[in-house]
Amino acid sequence: MSATDTVAHASRPRSPKWFAPGDFEASLGLFFSGFPDLLLIAGLAPLCGFSTDLVVTRILPGVAVSIFLGNLFYAWQAHQLALRSGRNDVTAIPFGVNTPTIFAYIFLIMLPVYERTHDPHIVWQVGVIASFVSGLVQTAGAFCTDWMRRHVPRAALLCPLAGIAMAFLCLGFIFGVFQVPGVALLPAVIILTVYASRLRLPFRLPAALIAMAVGALAALVLGAWHLYTPPAAQPLTAIGLHLPHPVDLIAFLRQGEGWKYLSIVLPMSILDTLVSLQILESVKLAGDDYPTMPSLLVNGVATIVAAGFGSPFPTTLYFGHLAHKANGARAGYSVLSGAAVMLLCVSGLVPLVLRVVPLEVVAMVVVWFGLVMVGQAFQEVSKDHCIAVALGLIPMLASWALQLVDLAARKAGSSLFETAPRFGDELAIYGMIALSQGALLVSMVWSAVLAWIFDRRFMQAAVWLFAGSALSYFGLIHAYVLTPQGVGNKIGLFAAPAFVVTYAAGALFLVACHFYAARSARPFAAVDVD
Repeated sequence: MSATDTVAHASRPRSPKWFAPGDFEASLGLFFSGFPDLLLIAGLAPLCGFSTDLVVTRILPGVAVSIFLGNLFYAWQAHQLALRSGRNDVTAIPFGVNTPTIFAYIFLIMLPVYERTHDPHIVWQVGVIASFVSGLVQTAGAFCTDWMRRHVPRAALLCPLAGIAMAFLCLGFIFGVFQVPGVALLPAVIILTVYASRLRLPFRLPAALIAMAVGALAALVLGAWHLYTPPAAQPLTAIGLHLPHPVDLIAFLRQGEGWKYLSIVLPMSILDTLVSLQILESVKLAGDDYPTMPSLLVNGVATIVAAGFGSPFPTTLYFGHLAHKANGARAGYSVLSGAAVMLLCVSGLVPLVLRVVPLEVVAMVVVWFGLVMVGQAFQEVSKDHCIAVALGLIPMLASWALQLVDLAARKAGSSLFETAPRFGDELAIYGMIALSQGALLVSMVWSAVLAWIFDRRFMQAAVWLFAGSALSYFGLIHAYVLTPQGVGNKIGLFAAPAFVVTYAAGALFLVACHFYAARSARPFAAVDVD
């Protein structure tokens, strides 16, 4: 070998390794940031009539295969970037199931279907259809997301997810924490302390793991002293190997019930794609410049795969890339975490964990991420647009409050259909119902309108109100039918006439404001005072 060959061989960059010392710690962090989502699926499934057997043998394996394959891709993507760039500090994008979508799909889609039909199989079919459509929208969105980000006010993009976070992640679970303080309050303090202060625990233990261990111990001790009564446990499915197997999507798609919820699925899918795009931008700022289209495309394809194997819950890119990178993670942590999720889900162990760790214990992890989403909605907009964000939260809060009213009526032996006329002027229940129908779209419309008005861009605001009129015309927002079975969607032509007309009238008023403001803003001729 010549001296030149020796020098060239010595200067040639070594092939990056798949695993680095920080990968094991990062895999624990990623696993325990997603593990509460698996417990949520198992813990909230009974609300939709799902049996433990359905969750263990069909839903969780479907979730697992999508997470595992997605994590494999993002690990491979990181390794390829490291090879191309000659760097050894490239970190994979974290990936998992979508927490806000779990709540949106359970409380806004599957739970209403179950309350009307009391057929868990139909409910499952509707959820799978929603997830499949979401995957299609996310896949298509990989090619046109940049356009939406440029033309939609940021307040309108952040409000719907922040509304879901406030109503269903925060309010729904914080009550549970304070209902069993002996078990859940100390784990809540641990979670808030570590997450808010960014304190690094000894041996870099994940805060969620510590909180779960403390909560499980508290439940065991207080239960032994008869100071805590755990909720009635669902029957366990035998622990074993429950491999994912595909569903008949064609038969599911023929089930017309799922198409009634497009007003929820479409905006959620678009928002999920936009959030994934924001995560990609933060990843690029951290130094890992992944191509946008394939990164978003695989996210959508993973959701389609999840639906194809029976999961009604879409997947998403996770925040946290920078923290994993700072801890020395590279590509291998994504593989380790995906494999751990796969093993846990196909073995049937998730419901067993709920026997030991009460759902209220992991609730504060969910609440924390909900609070972060709400806080981000206010931080990422201008001072004036904060008011538009506040307005945009109201439709989702109305949707949550309506479920409380409906639950109270049913528990009292009545129904919303029977009790609604009795509220009179004490509670504008029909306004609450109208505001909750298509709440995600309503949130986007009104936050966008107010944001544009603050900027004195009246024509853009008018376009959004015209959009509200069109959505009302087809029944995607505000339209409903109240029956003894509950509130139903009313998809059709001229479905909500009062809203169609008044939205259009409001849009015309904004058009008039545009021309008036343009005329008023004409500069006066200069006057010579000499």
